[in-house]
Amino acid sequence: MSSGYAVIVPVGPGDAELRRYRDLIDSLRTYEPGARLCLAIDGSDDLRNLNLSGDWPGCRFTTLHGLFQGRGEALLGRLSAAMLVALRMVYESGPFDFLVRLDTDALVVERFGDAVRAFIEQHPEAGMVGTLGCTCRRDAWYYGCEKTSTSDVVRQLDAAAPANPAFDRIRAYARVAVENGYRGKEYCQGGAYVLPFRTVTRMSDIGCFDSPEDWLEMAVPEDVMIGMYARTVGLRCLDFSERGQPFGNHHRGLAYSPRELVRRGHALIHSTKGDEEYSESAIRRYFRTRRRNRVSKEASSALSVIGSV
Repeated sequence: MSSGYAVIVPVGPGDAELRRYRDLIDSLRTYEPGARLCLAIDGSDDLRNLNLSGDWPGCRFTTLHGLFQGRGEALLGRLSAAMLVALRMVYESGPFDFLVRLDTDALVVERFGDAVRAFIEQHPEAGMVGTLGCTCRRDAWYYGCEKTSTSDVVRQLDAAAPANPAFDRIRAYARVAVENGYRGKEYCQGGAYVLPFRTVTRMSDIGCFDSPEDWLEMAVPEDVMIGMYARTVGLRCLDFSERGQPFGNHHRGLAYSPRELVRRGHALIHSTKGDEEYSESAIRRYFRTRRRNRVSKEASSALSVIGSV
């Protein structure tokens, strides 16, 4: 029996981020209405209403606001630390089938839950699932290049001051990750990825959520941090971004045109921002129209069934 899933979304400052957040949640609710918990990490200094429970009955919304009083770089150490706080809350609220982590410039454009559940069940070694590295495009010259790159975690620890308890704790986790096979820069692109609940459970079991502030001074992207932790708990980052698979991530802009993403069968796409050919408004309008047409068709089908009874 399904336990539903949880969602974590960091929301940056500004009105544009609010609009992206609402559009993202609408897309998620349309295609995968089984969420039980949505955690928004609010990056604004203003108190904002990120509770969309009125639009999504059955999903509990919680906002994490003002974490760490501005310490650490907003998109690096502070987000990494905030992510650990959010994961601790997910663990305490679980169990869930899985956690989906989404940026506001990601979108859900098709169902993905059943495919993700099946993949997680078929791959017990999976600790982080998505687009391995920065793009799903196999024809990009930089596809897979990060496998041989030095991890941001390792670079930061090498440069860290000695005898620092926070860095020593992170260094201990990194050492275990290396013993478990951590090589290069192993992670799934952070715009959209999934963590099986076993990853969250194992991280809690070994104390990964006990001192999230340890990461504040580390210039490490949150997705890279999670990739390391996946190895620390004896699991791996696995790619699920081939044609016909849910993840269609690209580090900046879209991996393919909106229509090609649909033809390829991707369900979670990133990024709607910074595309060289399509404006963000055009991308969102295309997918908003598509999901509204889907809702209209489903409603018409339901009325036809009722009328035939």
